[in-house]
Amino acid sequence: MAWVGILRSFAAMLCIVAIMLVPPALIALATESSSFGAYVFSIAVTGLTGGGAYVASLGRRNPAGFRGALIVILLWWIVVPVFAGLPIMAEGYSFSDAYFETVSAMTTTGGWLSNETAIASVPGAIWRAELQWLGGLASLAIAAAIFIRPAFIGIDTLLPPFSRGDRDSFLRPLRNAVVSFASVYSIITLAAFSVIALAGASVFDAAILAMTTVASGGFIPHENGLAGYGPSILAPIFFFTLLGGVNFVLVARIVSGNKERLRDIETGAYLLIVIWAAVLFWVTAGAGDVVLLGPQLFNAASLVTTNGYMIGEAPPLLAVLVTAIIGAAAVSTAGGFKVLRWLVIMRRAREELRRLITPSRVFGTSRVANELGVWMHFIVFTLTLAGLLIAVSLWGHPFELGVAAATAALSNAGPLISLAEGGADGYAVFDEPLRWLLLGGMILGRLEAAVALALINRAFWRW
Repeated sequence: MAWVGILRSFAAMLCIVAIMLVPPALIALATESSSFGAYVFSIAVTGLTGGGAYVASLGRRNPAGFRGALIVILLWWIVVPVFAGLPIMAEGYSFSDAYFETVSAMTTTGGWLSNETAIASVPGAIWRAELQWLGGLASLAIAAAIFIRPAFIGIDTLLPPFSRGDRDSFLRPLRNAVVSFASVYSIITLAAFSVIALAGASVFDAAILAMTTVASGGFIPHENGLAGYGPSILAPIFFFTLLGGVNFVLVARIVSGNKERLRDIETGAYLLIVIWAAVLFWVTAGAGDVVLLGPQLFNAASLVTTNGYMIGEAPPLLAVLVTAIIGAAAVSTAGGFKVLRWLVIMRRAREELRRLITPSRVFGTSRVANELGVWMHFIVFTLTLAGLLIAVSLWGHPFELGVAAATAALSNAGPLISLAEGGADGYAVFDEPLRWLLLGGMILGRLEAAVALALINRAFWRW
């Protein structure tokens, strides 16, 4: 295995985290926060470890195949949070609690042990938002470079603006994806910050809202949640929330001025799902009052993109959970099952119905390249959701809270557990062993089913 390339990638990830630690460290220094020393220590440990990994990687690199890329992805979701969680431990968290918060942030789940504690420290809140922002960029890069291929999803979507050839190293397209997306992702974040700040939010709130909205993280820095903001601030949040669910390849091409093949089969379906969910929420909230339609449209966009925050009257829990499971575009920061997979399933269902209705007719070859990846993901997703639900229920929690927590973790839509009775206080309501299971669900929600199955296949790991 190409360990040199893996170590080099690990070094790059740690160095990025060390650099991102600088802004909250400076904020801690400016506000005379006692956490300044913790951030300096975290920068030193993370930077030195990253530098050591880089020195160890010096030498000739061999192309890393899919197994090497999988190891790098697992290092990002599992090992890097150990270093990123160091400053959170300085807030009084145990290692287990800090690791939970960090993984929740980096997977853009946004499920805090306590939202009140998460926003208590200005540097800590900024750091959580930065982790969500990094996690969103990582999700985009991993999806576009590795996961969104016919072998995994059954059909190809818009080709990304970088090479992702199968014959070369899988790490190279991953690096190219990060470089290609980072500038556009930063521009969108800066635009969100500017608009939200001009709408009347403080610099602190605007920075966090901008980073978490483009990352579909659902992190609200106000103690009253979205109720603490006026319509002028909610409007840009809605726009960038909706934008976060669109195929980022399409967004990147539009921002960069590349108008080559702008049609995307997901975009129309995604917008229709948002409208459908909004109408469903509106009907259940008391159709007939047009004033209620606006808030439910906001809620629909938030849930389809798995942000999980809501305004106005909360929709029924079942409708909320189904909407969050659907998800948005495949190459987006949203979690969930993803629209492209549903399109593949519905297309196959349509073809099978046509064969049942006219069995004697000769049909052409299916346009779906490989359906196995979709069905594998569907089965693993469903079984994992059921397993998490059973685990939470066996722990003595109500069924409603169990299904909300399981869906929130696996769909990376952490804030929606507040809709279930007993979930308003955050994930601290769950005991530590159960939180580790939910944490595993968050990570699995960011992985492909084929990848998850490979982890338990001994043949895959043989040298």
